Amino acid sequence: MDQSVHELVGNYAIDDFTNHFLAEYPIHCELRTTPLHQHLLHSHNGYEFYFVRQGTGSYMVGNQLYPLHAGTLTVIQPGVIHRPFHIRDKDFHRYVLSINETYMEGLHDICRTTDLSISRLLKAMHPESCHYFLTVPQLDQLQKLLADLEQTLQEKKPYFELNVLRCMTEFFLLLLGLEGGAANSGSPRSEDEQLIGDVLSYLIAHYQDELHVDDLLEHFPVSRSRLFNLFKETTGSTIKQFLSDYRLNKAKRLLVETDLPVTEVAADVGFGDISHFFHVFKKGTSHTPKQYRKEAVRRQRD
Repeated sequence: MDQSVHELVGNYAIDDFTNHFLAEYPIHCELRTTPLHQHLLHSHNGYEFYFVRQGTGSYMVGNQLYPLHAGTLTVIQPGVIHRPFHIRDKDFHRYVLSINETYMEGLHDICRTTDLSISRLLKAMHPESCHYFLTVPQLDQLQKLLADLEQTLQEKKPYFELNVLRCMTEFFLLLLGLEGGAANSGSPRSEDEQLIGDVLSYLIAHYQDELHVDDLLEHFPVSRSRLFNLFKETTGSTIKQFLSDYRLNKAKRLLVETDLPVTEVAADVGFGDISHFFHVFKKGTSHTPKQYRKEAVRRQRD
């Protein structure tokens, strides 16, 4: 089911596919074994819990780059930009659990005597994302739990929602028990992963500026050729393309969420040349910025 955002919603970086099935039912759980086909940074409503069962790769979430391998669990807050990568020609199996924000608040209502808010706890722990390395027993427990949840959601037998609630209770008890083992800092990353993670953080922090490769070379102890090769190998994208995609995604959000003129949007996201902005936007979305804004408003009304 890992079809690209491009295939599903015309290259929009807002993942309407996820938004749609969460609107239909507040929980979606699926084991995916096909290669990743997502070529864009994207975001969606609801929480995403990404559990790798087999294979290796990396996950860019916000300004973090997390290593992926069997036993990693990544938690992504609603609306946070993300994109997974994996080593090509290798099996990559992962469970993707998506949960509607309303359902999370519903759990809070159930547990109101203890004022338990899962969403508030997750937000307080890590505003955008967190990443865990599970032990073998934890990995086995979570794999069985998500397999049970996926089957329950597919079969929808009588009273299945009680079984869904049981699975979710066990899942959150496991997740909250992992706190302290989060790998946001001090995680066992290689020097190359650390370097590219730092480069990504720098690009994201300065995406509104006029950036050049020489700026990166001044900040990081690496040759030009090694930086290019390592970035491409780790993220699946060139530095130039990553920066362009990131700026484009920011522009889309501003067009949808604000009434800023197109020229201001272009300037705010780092496109100094308005004609270049129009070219990149049309190439990436098949729409002009005004057309994109109009279409987004129409879809929100439907």
